[in-house]
Amino acid sequence: MISEIVDNRWFGTFLLSIDADLAARARAKGCAHCGGTLHSATYARKPRGLPDSTEQTDRRLSFCCQTCRRRTTPASVRFLGRRCYAGTVVVLMSAMGDGVTNSRVEQLRHVLGVHRRTLQRWRHWWRTVFAATPFWSMARGALMPPPNPISLPGGLLERFVGPDDATRLVQCLRFLVPLHSPYGNHDC
Repeated sequence: MISEIVDNRWFGTFLLSIDADLAARARAKGCAHCGGTLHSATYARKPRGLPDSTEQTDRRLSFCCQTCRRRTTPASVRFLGRRCYAGTVVVLMSAMGDGVTNSRVEQLRHVLGVHRRTLQRWRHWWRTVFAATPFWSMARGALMPPPNPISLPGGLLERFVGPDDATRLVQCLRFLVPLHSPYGNHDC
């Protein structure tokens, strides 16, 4: 499932269109500090774990206020906060659960560049830090039954309904957007 989604060019373009919509909404609101007009100030990001990335998909949509010059970076489904790996890779690899074998981790490390320690760190973050966030305390009520923290993020992915894994992943990434918004929790 991971390679099918990560290698799919359409999927990356679709996530970019969701980010463009989130950016348009943020731009329409204006500067949160002074109310000034926002101008485009996108910047390059090189998310790890994506084999085929283009300059267009590697750009982080962002804005700069015309008046106070402060940056406004809208929420994103492609980037989970300040993580250097793409959100898709972080969610899918952390959700592997029991399917993590030495040979599989070695294969994924070769293809996506994710080492075993990184994967263990992500899984720890999901099960302890994420599970303790105020966002999760409130948001898990929307998922019935709420996933057990030990099953995160796989249990979270299972709560979304769709015709295929890619659709469920998009729903999950959209669900997580408030966690990584500019005013959300940056400790993740």
